[in-house]
Amino acid sequence: MISDAVDGVYWHAARYEIARVLSWQDREPCSQTYGCFDRNYWGWKFTDFPGARFQEGVCTLAYLWTTPLADNPYYQAPHVCHWLQAGLRFWQRLQYRNGSFDEAYPFEHSLAATAFTSFYIGVAVWRIRESLPEHRAVVPTLARAGDWLCRNDERHGVLSNHLAAAAAALYGIFRLTGEARFERRCWHFVQRIYDHQSAEGWYEEYGGADPGYQTHGTFYLAWLWHHTRDATLQSSLERSIMFLKHFIHPNGTLGGEYGSRNTEFYFPAGFEILAAAIPDAARIAYFMRPWVAARTMAGLWTMDLYNMFPMLNNYLLATDYAAPSSAAPEVALPCHTSGEWCFADAGLLVQSTSTLYTLVSLAKGGVVKVYDKRRGTLAVSDCGYWARLDTGSIVSSQMLRRQPHWQRVDDTVTIETNFVPLNQRLPTSWLFLIFRLFSLTCGRMPQLAAWLKDRLVHILIRPRPAVPLCLRRQVHLHTDSVTLTDEITITGAVHVTALKHGHKFATIHMGSSRYFQIQELDLEPEPEMDWARELTARGVVRIVRSWPCQAPTQDGNL
Repeated sequence: MISDAVDGVYWHAARYEIARVLSWQDREPCSQTYGCFDRNYWGWKFTDFPGARFQEGVCTLAYLWTTPLADNPYYQAPHVCHWLQAGLRFWQRLQYRNGSFDEAYPFEHSLAATAFTSFYIGVAVWRIRESLPEHRAVVPTLARAGDWLCRNDERHGVLSNHLAAAAAALYGIFRLTGEARFERRCWHFVQRIYDHQSAEGWYEEYGGADPGYQTHGTFYLAWLWHHTRDATLQSSLERSIMFLKHFIHPNGTLGGEYGSRNTEFYFPAGFEILAAAIPDAARIAYFMRPWVAARTMAGLWTMDLYNMFPMLNNYLLATDYAAPSSAAPEVALPCHTSGEWCFADAGLLVQSTSTLYTLVSLAKGGVVKVYDKRRGTLAVSDCGYWARLDTGSIVSSQMLRRQPHWQRVDDTVTIETNFVPLNQRLPTSWLFLIFRLFSLTCGRMPQLAAWLKDRLVHILIRPRPAVPLCLRRQVHLHTDSVTLTDEITITGAVHVTALKHGHKFATIHMGSSRYFQIQELDLEPEPEMDWARELTARGVVRIVRSWPCQAPTQDGNL
C-alpha cells in the first residue's frame, strides 16, 4: 500500500476522474476502434483522425491494474487488463512506418506526440512487464518510435517540456530494449535543454520562462534523474527549482500571464520525486499538497481532454513518490518571507512584503499580479491594455520581449512597450478544407510538414510588428499598496476606436492556458472604462490606479 501522503491527496483527486476517462475509451471488442481513447473520433465521430496522445490513457490503466491502492476497484480486474491490452494495440496501429505519431492533424509526424506517448506507453509496459507477456509485442513499436526520435528534433521553437519528454521516452525505451543508442540520444535532448537554460535557472518555453510548463518539464527530468542519478541533471534541476519557487503564490496558485505561455497548471510528481534530494522541491511539494486538496490551482479538476491524461498520470505517479507529511521542511518559500528578487533575463520582478506578494512582468508590458498575504487572496490582476483600431484589428501592450525597456529608481519600476497586433483568427470551413488538403497531399513530405509546423507557430505565437501606440507604465511598489501610473501615447498614423484595460486576458494562442481558478472571483468588479476618445483627442492619456492592502479600490484619472 502507498503512504498516506497528506493524506492520499493525489489519489483522492485522481480516483474521481477515473470513470470519466474510462468513458473515453472504446471498450467494445467487436469495434474496429477497440482500445481507442479519442472519444471525439470513435464515439461522436466529430473528427477525421484519432489523436495519438489520448492513448496516454494506457498508462492510467496500467497504473490502476498494477497498484494496490485503497478504494481501487481496478486493481487486477480482468476487464481492466483487457482494456489495457486493447489500448496498447490501438496505439501500435497509429504509428507511421517511420516510427512517428500525429497529434494535431494527419501526417504531422509530431515530436511531441511521439515523445509523450512513447514515454507513457513505456511506463505502462514497464509496470506490466512481469504480469503480461503480451508487453513484448509493444517493445518493437517503442523501438521504432525511439529510432524516429534518434533521427529527428524539434526546430520550430524551444519547448523544454517537449525535449524533456523526448529524453525520458528514450531512456524508458533503453530500459526496455537495452540498446545503447536510445540512451545516447536521450542525453542529446537533455543537452539541448541545458543549452537554453537561463543562468537564472529557468527552462525556456517559446523564448521565455513559463512557471506552469516548467512544472511539467520538471517531471520528465525528475523521472530521468530518479533512474540515472546524474549529478549534472540534479544540478540543473536545483537551479530550475530555485527560480521556480518564487512563482508559487501565497494562495497555492502559480504562474499566469506574466509567463511566456500564460500557463497556471501545476504538475506535482516531479517535486515529489525530487523532494528527498532537493530542499526547494520539498518546500514546493509540501506547501502545494493542501492546496491540491482544496482544488485551488489549475489542477486535474480543471483539465480539458487534451491535458487530462498528462495531469492524471502525473497525479497517479505523484502518489507513488510522495513521502509522509511529517517530512515537510521547515524553511519557507519566498511568498512567506520578505524580500525582492529580480530575474532580468526572464524579465520578472518579485517583491514580498509583510502584506503583499507582487509579481511584475518587465518582459510582457508590465503585467502585474498582487496577492494579499493577510487575506490569502488575489488582490490585483492587471494584464495590460487592448485596443481596437479602425481597421478592425486588435492590438495589445501584452507581448513577450526578451530584452524589454525598463528601469528601476527607488520604489518605482518604469516599463516601456509598444502595442502589437493579436492573431485572433479562428478556423473556418474553407480554411480547414485547404489545410486538410495540404496535410493529406504535400504535407506528407517531411520537409513540408516541418515547414507547415513552423508557419503555424509563426502565425499563432510569434509577435507581429508593433503599431505606433506606446505604453509607459510606472509600478510604484510599497509595503501595503501598489500604484500603477500608465501613459499611453499615439506616435504615428493610427486611429484607435476602443482602448480598455483587462484583468485577465492572453495575447497568443495557447490551449494550455486560461483554465478557471477560484481566485478569479477574488477581484472586485470595476466599471468598464474606454479611453479611446480621450486618446484620440489629445494623443495621450494618463491613467492612475492604486490598490491599498486593506480595501482594494481603483482610481482612474484621465
